[in-house]
Parts: sequence; structure tokens; C-alpha cells
Amino acid sequence: MIAAVIFDLDGLLADTEKLHSRAWRETLALSDLEVSEADYAAHWIRAGHGIVEYLERRGLDLDLDLLRKRKVEIYHRLVEASACAMPGAVALVRALHGRKRLALATSSYRESATAVLARVDVGRYLDVIATYESAPRRKPHPDVLLHVASQLGVPPERCVALDDAEKGILAAHAAGMKSIAVPTPDTRDNDFSRATLVVPSLDAVSLELIDSLA
Repeated sequence: MIAAVIFDLDGLLADTEKLHSRAWRETLALSDLEVSEADYAAHWIRAGHGIVEYLERRGLDLDLDLLRKRKVEIYHRLVEASACAMPGAVALVRALHGRKRLALATSSYRESATAVLARVDVGRYLDVIATYESAPRRKPHPDVLLHVASQLGVPPERCVALDDAEKGILAAHAAGMKSIAVPTPDTRDNDFSRATLVVPSLDAVSLELIDSLA
């Protein structure tokens, strides 16, 4: 039986991936670097890479601390102005609360994740919140999901991970977990062949559907 449900944050529970994209593109534009939405989707969302890999691939030597500081300032301003839940997210979390152990596993920094959860208002339903700081490697590595399972005291095979991107599904597969892919317009071209199930939106996910994965 599935005992725990582990949610991704950006693009899955919260409609914030576009805010990350805009924040990074505006940040890099200050250094005369143009990044398209497609570039962001391929590098950050699908592959799970970050600013370090972006600069390395282009042979650029910029101040990482300054870039990250600028990005956080822009991102948090955008979150305050327009962050909202993805369709079906809040209803699903509430429906599962008390029936499954619930957790969050995100590659976002804790400060940013906390700001988003304050806007989306699902944090109070989560038993564990794992962020960038919680594990040594980001998705598609399984580290953050295994960390969550350990914190919950639930074996990986009794967990199901919900994610909107290929990197999250690969992480779940590597962790030995079931997974449900919920593609967005940014991730519809991702490879979800490792997912246990692919659904059109969180509205299609229910307690009964999750239990059927066992």
C-alpha cells in the first residue's frame, strides 16, 4: 500500500516555474546575456541544471553570489505579486491529508520555497519539507526523495512522487518509488517513459488512483 505522497513544488503544486524563468532571464540580462524561455526550460526544468552549469557551458566567469542575490530579489518580488497554486493542487493536498503522509521535495532553496508555500498555503499539510539544502545532489538524482522517505520513516517502494518534469520522474525511478507525471506546457516534450502514470492535471489524481499504484 502507498503510505506517502511526495510533491514537487515549482510547476506541480505552484505555478511558479514561469517566475523562476523570468527572474533568471532578467538577472542574466543585466550581464548582457540573453536567455530564451526555451533555453530556460531545457536547461533548468528538463535537465535539472543550475546557474553554475549554465556559466560553465558558456565559459563565463561571473560573480555567482551576485547573480544569485539578484535572482532571489527579483523572484521573491514576482512571488509576492503573482504566485498561485496549480489547478487542483490545494484540493488534492487537502483530500490526502490524514490519509497519506505528505511531503515536499524541491530543488528550490528553502527561502524561496518558504515564500511560495506562504502564498499557496499548503505547507501546514506537509509532514516533511525538503529543499535544495536537504540533499547533496539535485534531481534527477534520487537524493532528495530518499531523504524525504527516511525522514518520513516510509520505505521508498511505498512512496509515490508527483512531478511535472523529466528530472523528477527520473529521480523517483532511481529512488525505487512509484511516480505520477503531470506535464505542463513547459514539459510536455519531456521523456516520461519512466513514470508509473502520466495524467493531464492534478485534478485527475485522487486517493483511489494513488492506492491503485500499489
